[in-house]
Amino acid sequence: MIAPFLARWDGDHAPGALDDSWWFYGGQARQRPACPVVAEGLVLRGVRPGSTITIEGQQYECAEGGDVELSFQFSGTYEITVTRWPYLDGSYTIENPPQPE
Repeated sequence: MIAPFLARWDGDHAPGALDDSWWFYGGQARQRPACPVVAEGLVLRGVRPGSTITIEGQQYECAEGGDVELSFQFSGTYEITVTRWPYLDGSYTIENPPQPE
């Protein structure tokens, strides 16, 4: 069994309470920028290269970025998350209308 112990910390610290909306860059704490993606109908505009798009729990890598056209097999409402460090996650609700018969 390893007993816990206290050790002296010689590193820097960031003043104040920081949560996951902050990141360290260049030795300074900075707020993470908002996700730049904009949802327009069934298109995600401005997806950054290397982003991960999660649709209803299924992840898709978007290596090239750009505008991403979404298509769904069924009509309904879909929850989508776009993740790319250091941006904050973008959450979107997309409505896929029923197809005319």
